[in-house]
Amino acid sequence: MLSHRDIARALLREAYADLDAARALRQAGVYARCMAHCQHTVEKALKAVLAVRDVIITDHHDVSEDFRQTCADWSLCGELADIAMAMESIGFRTEYPLFGRRDLPVWIPSERYTELDASEALRKATQVFEAVENYLAVEHDVHPQTRGEGRARDRRSDTP
Repeated sequence: MLSHRDIARALLREAYADLDAARALRQAGVYARCMAHCQHTVEKALKAVLAVRDVIITDHHDVSEDFRQTCADWSLCGELADIAMAMESIGFRTEYPLFGRRDLPVWIPSERYTELDASEALRKATQVFEAVENYLAVEHDVHPQTRGEGRARDRRSDTP
């Protein structure tokens, strides 16, 4: 039977994948997409904590307030929620051109975000991920499955 710990582990694993992608994108100079993956990292990491606390969110991406209310007893709650809120505020601006007003130029994320923007987003996403990873490991014995562990386990299950 699927448990909330299973859901948390899956979310943490995907947060880890987004963080890896963000690092690679920053290295490649693709700054807006790096920032988008940083936001995804933070969102999934906080959703993992919420999951182990029996709060499953599937219908929205902004989770900072849910996290703040649910995890107020965790000393890092306010700091992590503030980072999440800042990441949420840039949201889709890192992924989609904006062109709602004819009197303004089209906002093109790939042309607007800089290496400094991406580096700061990556720093914050790493901070959130590491705090959540530690909390889940220590308090709930939840660990992200790394790529190598998954393949090794899959091969072992195929052997008689």
